[in-house]
Amino acid sequence: MPEITIAPEMTLFDITDRFPETIDVFVANGYEHVGDEKKRTTSGRMVTLSQAMQMKGKDLAAFTALLENAVLANAKQEDVTLAVVDEGSRIFPTEGDIKVAGLLPCPVRIPLLEAFDNLSKRITAETGKTVGVRLAAASVGADALDEGMRALTDEASLPDIFLSAGFEAFFDRRNMARFKDQGVFVDRSWSTHNDLMAPYGLKDPDGHYALLAVVPAVFLVDRTQLEEGEEAPRTWKEILAPRFRNRIAMPVGDFDLFNGILLTIWKEFGDEGVKAIGRNLLEGMHPSQAAGRFAPKGGKGPMVSVIPFFFSKMAQFNPDAEIVWPEDGAVVSPIFMLLKKSAPKEAGRIADFFASREVGEILAHRGLFPSCHPEVENHVPEKAPLMWLGWDFIKANDLGELIPRVNDIFLKAGQ
Repeated sequence: MPEITIAPEMTLFDITDRFPETIDVFVANGYEHVGDEKKRTTSGRMVTLSQAMQMKGKDLAAFTALLENAVLANAKQEDVTLAVVDEGSRIFPTEGDIKVAGLLPCPVRIPLLEAFDNLSKRITAETGKTVGVRLAAASVGADALDEGMRALTDEASLPDIFLSAGFEAFFDRRNMARFKDQGVFVDRSWSTHNDLMAPYGLKDPDGHYALLAVVPAVFLVDRTQLEEGEEAPRTWKEILAPRFRNRIAMPVGDFDLFNGILLTIWKEFGDEGVKAIGRNLLEGMHPSQAAGRFAPKGGKGPMVSVIPFFFSKMAQFNPDAEIVWPEDGAVVSPIFMLLKKSAPKEAGRIADFFASREVGEILAHRGLFPSCHPEVENHVPEKAPLMWLGWDFIKANDLGELIPRVNDIFLKAGQ
């Protein structure tokens, strides 16, 4: 995978010259002049990304995520096999007295790494212990993570701390769950959650997993496609209805969230619910694509795109786009942390850092990933119910077997 460095001070020419696949992202989001080679190589040299965002009142972090996702998607299309092998081999560090590994959501990865780097340097300076780190972008994908996990043979081969989003990384009994069953992990996070999270019982009752935050799925509605008198959907049950046949986009490229959505629909509505959403699918679309397009004109594209709440930042400036937080709850994909009981004591400082208010606010405020930290105020609508799969469901089902099953039901229904 390419090394992606898209910084606010880079000019539009610098970005598009290094990453030509970003040209379409700029054009689709109101920067038509970037599509003109002459203008791109002249005026594009004088305008930085930060300045371009200010000119149109766009969110810098959200737009940077769109650009980075376009680069990653292009790289994967060019050589999927190489990308998976390369990233998969680097999921877990092989050096360091303390090993930290996992996948971080793209919108918050850089600020988290910057803050973590300061801590790791302090630990080394104070104790002499080195910290080996492999915290890749979540866009690396489930296959690469799965490949890395299958290479783990025993407790000693595990990283001391592991972070990721989704369900399969943690509850597939061929992956981390096999170690959880041996009592390898301990949750040393807070005993209570904040007001938004407290009603949903997100705290692991068995004390293995620390649930740090969640990725909520919401609806991006293209209001230009609503017929006279037709209302935008307000619930998950609604978008399963026949009137949404070939009108829905799902975040298929966001494996963690997509699988969380299918599992939750199956839990709430059974096989028929999964079939219904499969029949209603117009196209699979990465969240960055859906948010980047905002509301397509002329009836083209999906009427409803299911996206992570973070990408709603990109749509707020489009009068034809409406963000709907489902009344029956935004389906959430969890962001977990695992800490080995046998880890060096200094690993506890690192676990405390990831469970800190500082990290909680990075997740909640910069990524719009609501934090569980008891002191973090989450920036969500006044009424923001959640739809959480639940610990009882997780314990009662082998998610490693259920995820491929619900995916198969979904895909066959859409054929």
